Amino acid sequence: MHVTSSLWETARLLDGVPADDPKVELALYKLRSELPLSFEIGRFDRNNTLISTTRYLDPWWVPGVTKSRLNYPVEVLEAAGPSCVVSDFYQYQDGDRGLMIITPVYDKNGEYDGVLRLSYDIDSLFSGLTEYLKNEYGYTLWVTHTSGLKFYDENTVEIGKYLTDDPSYQTPELQNMVNTILTNASGNISYHFYDTSRGEETQINAVWRTAYIGPEKEWRVVLTDNVPESTGTPVSDVSVEELKDFVEKAYVYANKVGKNEAVAAFNDPKGEFIDGELYIFAYDMNGTVLALPHQPDLIGENRWYLQDTTGIKYIQRGIARANLGGGFVMSLYENPVNNFVSELKLSYVMAVDDTWFLASGIYLHDEPFSDGSYVDWHQREELVRQVRGMDYLTIVEGIPAVTDMINDPSSALHAGNLYPFAVTEDGTLLAYSMDPSLVGTNQLSMSNSYGMSVMRDVISLSQNGGGLMYSLVKDPKTGQEVYVLLCVEPADDATYFGSMLVLG
Repeated sequence: MHVTSSLWETARLLDGVPADDPKVELALYKLRSELPLSFEIGRFDRNNTLISTTRYLDPWWVPGVTKSRLNYPVEVLEAAGPSCVVSDFYQYQDGDRGLMIITPVYDKNGEYDGVLRLSYDIDSLFSGLTEYLKNEYGYTLWVTHTSGLKFYDENTVEIGKYLTDDPSYQTPELQNMVNTILTNASGNISYHFYDTSRGEETQINAVWRTAYIGPEKEWRVVLTDNVPESTGTPVSDVSVEELKDFVEKAYVYANKVGKNEAVAAFNDPKGEFIDGELYIFAYDMNGTVLALPHQPDLIGENRWYLQDTTGIKYIQRGIARANLGGGFVMSLYENPVNNFVSELKLSYVMAVDDTWFLASGIYLHDEPFSDGSYVDWHQREELVRQVRGMDYLTIVEGIPAVTDMINDPSSALHAGNLYPFAVTEDGTLLAYSMDPSLVGTNQLSMSNSYGMSVMRDVISLSQNGGGLMYSLVKDPKTGQEVYVLLCVEPADDATYFGSMLVLG
């Protein structure tokens, strides 16, 4: 496994290096730039205290303060060797979910001196593959540990369930399916299952194989054929202005009647707040579903950590936009009018007060995700790798040197249809490879035809630790707007690096 071997090799490079030596931070940033599906990497001492980390601007990872919650005996760590210790499904304190991969580090005398811990993004590991399988072969997948813990499913409500004990799996048919999969390394089976994302029961045909992950770690990777087929929904005739008016009407209503009555009205499948493809959905500012009329089984679920198959944390983006005064966000989401097929959705959000927000959206059919297109996960990983590489170069060369590289079209930073950039906290572009004529100008007012404030969103996302987002920007070569996937991260408190992948 490339991830475990890379972590092990980095640990061996740091043997004999004091945990607080600057070389440690440099090695961690370098490793993180090479592993785009990692969240963060930390060096912990023998007392399980964080000493060095790549977790910039994160209140949960504070050097000298943060204590690890998941610890293993030294003999277990050493017995794992280059395979490292791979945890079971793990939820981090910030709500992200994944695996923790751990390997020991030794002092100059060869004595145990702590560990390297790498948090790994399970959702992104499988979501790109899922999107590929859906579009190319008509399959989706879910993954479970042999303990019965399901830690990946495109239907995110399923994640974290123990299939042997969960009430929704207690029918004889489903228990037979669970036992057959858990006790056999491979096979095939058919079963009926109630899909909470679509609110219906369906027959599922499944095949599975086993992935062997470290000592005594087995994952059952299950392919299923319950992929919704497009019904050929016609192009939306709802304008952006009509979308805004619909949301503003709901906002006025919520302020007039109060939260409880408004939420009940938004959830009424025959109410005035469902109009064709338009419907109101609402969340509290912690990501808990308040209103979702086409998916009522999800009401009360916390979806803060959710991301679409490209990696956009769309609930967090909606909350951030609501807290900035409202506006537009984009994400892939199931279209209930088109048999719950995932499509690019443009949503308009408004905060009702500081505890909850409401929104509605339209599905975009003139964009690069139409006709079964999708973001290739290899390109997504290259995008993330480029931005993290700039973070690493910042430690080595400094921010001015990196911005010079971005502005130099012949530098090694430039590749394919990726367009790196750098922007300050006040919106001044230090580098912008897509349109160098904008370098030195303030672009806080930069907006696209949907009224999305591109640089304000970039800055907001960076100040919250960085991540991925969709937008629409002008291509100076054609004068036309193009859809882009952006990745951004903070270089320091006042400067943010990013890059854009042109879609389509």
